[in-house]
Amino acid sequence: MSPSVLGVIVARGGSKGLPGKNLRPLGGKPLVIHTIEAALGCGALDRTVLSTEDAAILAAGREAGCPAPFVRPAELAGDRSSTVDVALHAVDWLARHEGFAAEIVVMLPATAPLRTAAHIAGAVSVLRGDPGAEAVVAVTEPDYPPFWMLTAATDGRLRWLFPEGAAVDHRQDLPRAYRPNGSIYVIPVTVLRAQRTFYPRATAPYVMPREASVNIDSEMDFTLAEWLRAKPSAR
Repeated sequence: MSPSVLGVIVARGGSKGLPGKNLRPLGGKPLVIHTIEAALGCGALDRTVLSTEDAAILAAGREAGCPAPFVRPAELAGDRSSTVDVALHAVDWLARHEGFAAEIVVMLPATAPLRTAAHIAGAVSVLRGDPGAEAVVAVTEPDYPPFWMLTAATDGRLRWLFPEGAAVDHRQDLPRAYRPNGSIYVIPVTVLRAQRTFYPRATAPYVMPREASVNIDSEMDFTLAEWLRAKPSAR
């Protein structure tokens, strides 16, 4: 019997960078709805719930057909609240109140509107197909090689962040690098409880195209997401 999989859509009401962004319209619907539709359309998830402290987000999620059986406690809704605690709160609430024993939790931030049901299923499949993996994180190739990045030293002069990058002239000669795209985190509940991180010792990648990896943090991100949505063939 396959492990039970819980999808947790996370969406706070507060945002310092873009206030109210999770309800801001993108492609004619609130931002959070894009993640709700992807999760509800994913057959790899046995249950999906919305975790938020915000009454308006709760109402929008429920109207879109997403179960939102609890209100996230205020102590788990701050800028520095632990996402591990947010995930475990959802897992424990459902176990205690509804008897649903999640064995795998899939965290789905509402700020990744171009992630699809197929992407979620793909990430879950990576975990199920890799006996040595303790978790899966969605990643994409960075816009610019991290090996060519610089930092400013205390004397105000530029220094190579990775000194080995200074010796490489051609991008294709650099090691392949990835960045988390902030859209999907898949992890067994036992591992999450034991290591209290979404990046345990044996974390496998689920590689997504850059065109599907926009994470909404700024006005530019919104503009880019709108443009990409108008070009579905690019996704």
